[in-house]
Amino acid sequence: MLTISSRSLAIATFLLASSLLSSRVLAEDTPSPAQPAAWFSIQNNLDLPDWFQFSLQSQAEPMLNPSGGTKQTNNWIQQTVASISVGTGLAKDPSNWQEIDHWRVDASVNFYNGNPNFNGEIGAAIPLQQVAHDNGFWLTQAQLNRSIGNGWFGIKAGILSLNPDFIYTPVYDYYIHSSLNNTLNISISDLPVNPLAAIGGVLELKPAQDLSMRYGLFDLASTKPIANVFGVNPQANVGGAGVAQFLQINYSPQWLAPNKTGSMLPDGLLQIGGYTTNNGVDGSGINGSLSFSTGLSLGLDHRFWVGSNYSFNNSNDSTPTFVSAGLLSQGLIASRPFDVFILGVGKTGFNQLLAPNQNYEGVIELGYQFQLNPTLNLQPAVQWIINPGGAGNTAGIFATTLQITLNL
Repeated sequence: MLTISSRSLAIATFLLASSLLSSRVLAEDTPSPAQPAAWFSIQNNLDLPDWFQFSLQSQAEPMLNPSGGTKQTNNWIQQTVASISVGTGLAKDPSNWQEIDHWRVDASVNFYNGNPNFNGEIGAAIPLQQVAHDNGFWLTQAQLNRSIGNGWFGIKAGILSLNPDFIYTPVYDYYIHSSLNNTLNISISDLPVNPLAAIGGVLELKPAQDLSMRYGLFDLASTKPIANVFGVNPQANVGGAGVAQFLQINYSPQWLAPNKTGSMLPDGLLQIGGYTTNNGVDGSGINGSLSFSTGLSLGLDHRFWVGSNYSFNNSNDSTPTFVSAGLLSQGLIASRPFDVFILGVGKTGFNQLLAPNQNYEGVIELGYQFQLNPTLNLQPAVQWIINPGGAGNTAGIFATTLQITLNL
């Protein structure tokens, strides 16, 4: 009999092969399809001025686990993000910017409601939902930003998170499991990973069109006071003393993912970075990711990607190792050119000093994003959690979800 992990891998492989064989592939010279119109846009319907942009996004991730784990149950959790930007260059082509157009003010507030401890209730160590955070309002951004535009340097300062500037690429946004979505599953509690934020600054240099470098500095002592602004009291032990520093290089030549008519997938990207913390327990780590397309005919366009994170100091990181990979394929079904097929796998290694009985926890996620229009997206997905909790004493978890994203 197959074990839980091998059965999961076999099912995922079968479904992927079935999708590729049964779907009609779009030719590369197919004319660019027209995207459906949005139902509603706060920016357009309220006729807001070009120098002021407002957006509201709500993302719900109802989930249930019909088998495996310590019990069968369900959970609804939701994230709502309100963001504003103010600046004269927001609606202008960057090639026409003057110096004043580079500057803008950005602010964001996140609201979470639901049960953020669903994973623990069913025996998993890592949240199965990327919106699993403590309930309440979070101040996640309040910064002055000089956008790089078509220039060679940019800078931002104020209250900000380390992502999306560091240890992040847009391909991660397609996933629901928290280890696949976001910052390569770094679990150093003091770090200001969104929705946590800290006082800090980021400097970006762009010596070439396809090459950029970023340096970031964050005051870790400010993390918890900022989370407390609207009353949230994070369960994690956040807000230590000291600083965190990040250095990252992004390289995105066109040959990693040549332009294809109608493609909406992120550009190909090679990203290499490192970080250090000085918060009473000095630590450091390295991370990297690569996303690219190949000559394979997978729908309208596709991206393969791999990513990994490694922490050199195990005493301050509960998950010092993480490896992951995935596939995104847009337009596998010719009649639905904006839909995206999603496959991702990840393996998290636990800190043997902090949790000697935990070895690893793995995940396989298979999903399909229905791009109904720019206002509403639906994304059904299934997850196989391999070795839940890492101790080898909990049955593998099969979970299902339907991510509902509303953009206004």
